[in-house]
Amino acid sequence: MEGSEKTVKLKRNRAFELDLLRGFAIFMMVLHHFAYDIRFIFDYNVFSFIGADCDWFWGFLQPFFVFFFIGISGICCQFSRNNFKRALKLGLVAIAFTAVTIAADHFFDLECAVYFNVLHVLTVSTFLFAVFDHFEQKKTGGRESRGGDMILFSIVMIFIWLLQGIRYYHGKIKCGWVSILGIDPHPDYGLPIGDEMGLIPWVGVFFLGVLIGRYVYKNKETLFPNTPAPVKAVSRPFEWIGRNSLVVYILHQPVIMGILYLLRYMGVLK
Repeated sequence: MEGSEKTVKLKRNRAFELDLLRGFAIFMMVLHHFAYDIRFIFDYNVFSFIGADCDWFWGFLQPFFVFFFIGISGICCQFSRNNFKRALKLGLVAIAFTAVTIAADHFFDLECAVYFNVLHVLTVSTFLFAVFDHFEQKKTGGRESRGGDMILFSIVMIFIWLLQGIRYYHGKIKCGWVSILGIDPHPDYGLPIGDEMGLIPWVGVFFLGVLIGRYVYKNKETLFPNTPAPVKAVSRPFEWIGRNSLVVYILHQPVIMGILYLLRYMGVLK
């Protein structure tokens, strides 16, 4: 009986707002990819906001939701019992995702190969945090160390500094793989990719989330325990997406493409 009551209490105190925010960020990403597919793969002259010359989308809106998602992922690491295991799971999925997209690009010429994107960034970030957390707890016996907070803050500042520094190398290095760091390679050496994300500055954003989570979610409980039932009902679909973000991320593009090709086959899309 005590175990059952404890489970119910944990479920009631779950930080649902993190699932909600992460789910909303994933939902916006799905909408973005849907708009991209319609405009660039199916050649419909719609959704002009995702064009290369749309500064407000690429300069603000898209980075904002990526920042949101990765930062929340950093916060959620505070809730994980084993971040090494979490990093291993993410890494295996990231490798499989890369292999499938490269194969699809090779056989169907879709230009959809993904060598390094958000999955890979989260894998590296989670592993680095797991290493940090292991040594911190071994040295201090817990996560309440001021020294640990200072190290986390220093990591965030280092990545902010690196972000300012790499702009001098954009378009100058003749190696496509520097995009993993977040540096745009020389135009003649760019890789044919469907999506990409660099370690700079996003690992720093992840660790910023870790640092925020230490203070805001110190008790690992929701900040809104008395949320009205109607609000919870509205947020529940986004919470589900947030809890299953990895599955949604992996499956959303094949589902979107399958639906669009089906609509074209049926004559709905010309």
